[in-house]
Amino acid sequence: PFGAFVRVDEGIEGLVHISELAERHVEIPEQVVQVGNDVMVKVIDIDLERRRISLSLKQANEGVTADTEFDPTQYGMAAEYDNEGNYIYPEGFDPDTQEWQDGFDTQREEWERQYAEAHTRYEQHMEQVKKAAAAEAAAEAEGGAETGEAGEGAYSSGGGDADAPKKSGGTLASDEQLAALREKLSGGV
Repeated sequence: PFGAFVRVDEGIEGLVHISELAERHVEIPEQVVQVGNDVMVKVIDIDLERRRISLSLKQANEGVTADTEFDPTQYGMAAEYDNEGNYIYPEGFDPDTQEWQDGFDTQREEWERQYAEAHTRYEQHMEQVKKAAAAEAAAEAEGGAETGEAGEGAYSSGGGDADAPKKSGGTLASDEQLAALREKLSGGV
């Protein structure tokens, strides 16, 4: 077993190599993830030429602890900054009063929806980090025996379960899908 496939978007799957599943040594991916689990991963490489995406569960959890503060931009909420690096508030939001102006209900609702989605991903990631830490501690307590499962996160894992329904035609995404994902992750729209 070389790792676990994770669906990062409809029709786009990437590989989390077995060495990128956990800090501890993992013999088989099922020691960390199961088919159908949602996991937060970090995209570590998009190879357009070979049409491959390399992902890491381990790196997604690095530097994140149970007391890590919520930053919506780290969980998929777009933010704009001016040339000096100052945050540009959404249209209709008054930064002085910290309130939305009248007549900007649509913008407020969209911002709140995006914020709520980002916060849900954050909460799922915190649960994943907590479970990973518990699994690491259990493995250490057992003298290096591999135990535990990854927790919930933002992306659904695919995998080798023959009984699992297949929604896409395979793990290879089109060149356009990969290019769009690369652009999105590099800060483009």
